[in-house]
Amino acid sequence: MSVARYTYEAAWSEEERAFIARVREFPALEARAPSRGAALRALKSVVYAVAKDLADSEARPQQPHNTGDEEQNG
Repeated sequence: MSVARYTYEAAWSEEERAFIARVREFPALEARAPSRGAALRALKSVVYAVAKDLADSEARPQQPHNTGDEEQNG
């Protein structure tokens, strides 16, 4: 299962003084970190765990919106 195929974005939050990463296919998930890369890595780890749990429970995981391996950073 590849988490790289999902649509990610990370943006700076002045209010939280951290980058907040989000993934379009799982809108309830987000991760915060002092750098964009760290926020995206943390989020991908969470997305992997959620998608694996869904697959293990025979639930259907969210399908990626994009078709390439590109990563979107906002």
